[in-house]
Amino acid sequence: ANPPAGVKLVMEAMCVLREIKPAMVGAAGQKEADYWVPGKKMLQDAKGLLDAMFAFDKDNIPDKVVKAMMPYIESPDFEPEKIASVSKACTAMCQWARAMIKYHFVAKDVEPKRIALKQSQEELDELTQKLNKLRSELGAVEEKIADLEAKFAE
Repeated sequence: ANPPAGVKLVMEAMCVLREIKPAMVGAAGQKEADYWVPGKKMLQDAKGLLDAMFAFDKDNIPDKVVKAMMPYIESPDFEPEKIASVSKACTAMCQWARAMIKYHFVAKDVEPKRIALKQSQEELDELTQKLNKLRSELGAVEEKIADLEAKFAE
């Protein structure tokens, strides 16, 4: 069975993203990577595939995987609208794969801001504690002054 090019492309991208090795096919010395063999296995276990997608560690996609995914992401053939004409299931997988890579770049951009926010929050908490301590000390001093003024007025 030879699937449509769009289906093969999506399954190839899914294998690359999930770091599933291709089958090496062809004559000795002329072997080439074929992702359809592991891709077909992936499709045959729909529940396993879905579970793997839900469990996918999107916060720790290796840079080599992101780099390997870029030709797919940049390909006009790897657009959900284009894949929709051959397979609804592959359209969803295409959208998911694109979303994982987009998330990677957004998270990479946001992470330094998240760290800065955390540091600022810790600094604010520390300064708030100091301020509250100083207010408390000021209150005690103001009480002493009021007592002294009351005694002086007598």
